[in-house]
Amino acid sequence: MASAGAESARSGARVAGEQRVFSLVLALVASPQGLTKRELLSTVHGYAERFRHGESDPALEKQFERDKEQLRELGIPLETIDAPFAPGDNRLIRYRISKQRLQVPGEIRFSARELVLLRLAALAWAEGSLTAESRRSAMKIEALGAGLDVQHLGIAPRLGSTDAAAAPLRRAILEGREVRFDYRLPDREAPLERRVAPLRLHRAEGRWHLLAHDLDRQNDRVFLLSRITGPVRPEQARYDTALTSRADAMVEDLERLQREQRVTVHASAGSVAEARLAGRADRVEREGAVSRIEFGTLDHRELAFELVGYGEQIVVCEPRALRDEVVRLAAAVLEQHSTGPVLYPHVEADDAA
Repeated sequence: MASAGAESARSGARVAGEQRVFSLVLALVASPQGLTKRELLSTVHGYAERFRHGESDPALEKQFERDKEQLRELGIPLETIDAPFAPGDNRLIRYRISKQRLQVPGEIRFSARELVLLRLAALAWAEGSLTAESRRSAMKIEALGAGLDVQHLGIAPRLGSTDAAAAPLRRAILEGREVRFDYRLPDREAPLERRVAPLRLHRAEGRWHLLAHDLDRQNDRVFLLSRITGPVRPEQARYDTALTSRADAMVEDLERLQREQRVTVHASAGSVAEARLAGRADRVEREGAVSRIEFGTLDHRELAFELVGYGEQIVVCEPRALRDEVVRLAAAVLEQHSTGPVLYPHVEADDAA
């Protein structure tokens, strides 16, 4: 009797529409490889309370269709992915929301005052942005092996950076001050001092870049914040604010470089590598247990450090220079940490590209 009462209470509980749609968006963004309708209905808060395994619920499925239409009306790009072995089968279609397509369009610019207000809003929103029900849904999705990207749990916007150089550079940009810092180049052991006019912080491929004008070399330069060593040293001198107009052209150059520097890898289907790399891909083709992923990159050296961390989950196909760098890094890891069997058989130098 108690069981029947609990079941009745559960089926009678109602979830607000906006909370259900919020949970749906969370699930679709957090799983780069997508989720089937069954997976969504059985895990997402607002559907899972009504879902019954082995039973058909036309009303629940109609609700899901209405919610999908609402997302499209709101301008949220909902993508569908056919199962390669059963194209057109609605039961196996996977749904996802591309993180990249949700980003603020490049042509939109915020003033310093607007950025301050956005940061304050982010701080106010950060705590409790993910409800307990949504956290439980996220845990269920992760249990499905859906490639949950935990960095998207909670929708509070991230306007900050974990790089130590970010805060002083941001202040210098707002104040228009010159700065000095030591910068480590990949092919040099000792860092070089740079004196620059910092123009803008720009995020691409998950990394923060400083767009700046090098005052000693009289050239526009882009610096990775992760390669800045030691403290950023603000100067009393202020730079000509007209230099800030150069930043837009520098972003365009970076985007062009990313389009031109093509990368192709094979990733194991369902792996962490596939989930993460597919999110930035221009093209993904799955054949059996392997996905062919094509995308652009700004920095082959930084990408090589990322790719070698995936181990046997990936094979680097093109370009050859990137493949060779992954081979070198993998060999260095083996030499330092292993005297046993090869851990990265897919990057042996005599493998076919």
